[in-house]
Amino acid sequence: VSGILVCEAGCILENIMSFLDNEGFIMPLDLGAKGSCQIGGNVSTNAGGLRLVRYGSLHGSVLGVEAVLANGTVLDMLKTLRKDNTGYGLKHLFIGSEGSLGIVTKVSILTPPKLSSVNVAFLACKDYSCCQVRTVFLF
Repeated sequence: VSGILVCEAGCILENIMSFLDNEGFIMPLDLGAKGSCQIGGNVSTNAGGLRLVRYGSLHGSVLGVEAVLANGTVLDMLKTLRKDNTGYGLKHLFIGSEGSLGIVTKVSILTPPKLSSVNVAFLACKDYSCCQVRTVFLF
């Protein structure tokens, strides 16, 4: 209902996308390898994907993580609040750390509502020199 997904790190991105599609939400991350990549690895590498420009990086979409440190300590930062000022934002240390600080085991992600329609535009130029010289403004 709130658009917040909580899942374990081993979930396949394509399975998450299918689940969210049935619930009326979309995943803010879309990759070519969505059939085999896992969300824990995506968070650990701060994967960008096809929807980066529209929805931003995972730093803005990830609300919380659970991670295991090298000594076995479990850090539970699995918040589901959109705004949380209750201490240090340690989750940002694990997003993009590629597992060097700890292994991400669970993640909570803010998922936007599914769009009711999609608009596609096709723009063409006569040749490459037209693209370089002319500036096109669309209003």
